[in-house]
Amino acid sequence: MRTKSSWPRTARMLAAVAGMVVLGGIIAAGPANAAPAPAASAGIVEAAKSAPAKAAPAGPAFTGWVCAGSPIPDNHVITMLNGNGCGGGGSWYLEPVRNGMWTCLGSPVPTPYVITMLSPNGCGGTGRYLELPRNGQWICLGSPLPDGYVITMLSANGCGGTGQYIELPRNGQWTCLGSPIPAGYVISMLSPNGCGGTGRYIELARSGMWVCLGSPIPPGYVITMTSPNGCGGMGQYIVRA
Repeated sequence: MRTKSSWPRTARMLAAVAGMVVLGGIIAAGPANAAPAPAASAGIVEAAKSAPAKAAPAGPAFTGWVCAGSPIPDNHVITMLNGNGCGGGGSWYLEPVRNGMWTCLGSPVPTPYVITMLSPNGCGGTGRYLELPRNGQWICLGSPLPDGYVITMLSANGCGGTGQYIELPRNGQWTCLGSPIPAGYVISMLSPNGCGGTGRYIELARSGMWVCLGSPIPPGYVITMTSPNGCGGMGQYIVRA
């Protein structure tokens, strides 16, 4: 009897096993090659967390006519009026604010700008000239007072009826009644002849000093004595807690 050779079947089985080995190698190699990818992604995420946050981009500057009563974007001002605009309801011309420009009465005054001149012939009946604040500057009555400044002189002939002279604060300085008292300063003397009716002398707070009644008491200080003869009717002795 003739016996069939088993070699073809054996060859097919070996081929199949070899194919499985190759396929398994490919499958095994795939994750090994791909493994660094998640690590790289994690590194990117960590780097993004540690990087300083970027400020959101500023909104686009707008220049043009809008209807009267329209919202005004931040840092924009009204520079012209048209009573016949928007179907007779009136319109405003808006521009981004800049240092040294005339604006209309009723226009917002963006922070930290101040009003330094007025014109009876300006738009809206009274034009207002805007500038950035600086040390040693006259501003108009009704102008915003920028943060970090004090009023040291008044003028009856100033714009708006009473001009106000602003300066940066310093240790040992006379200020006008109504001037803000910057953080860290106290009132240590009063003068009935000072500007605004009562001048106020400001100094940086220190431990062991007399301050006037009504003076701010900076954080970290306490009052340990009072005197009926002190300035403002009642002197207050402060020390650092």
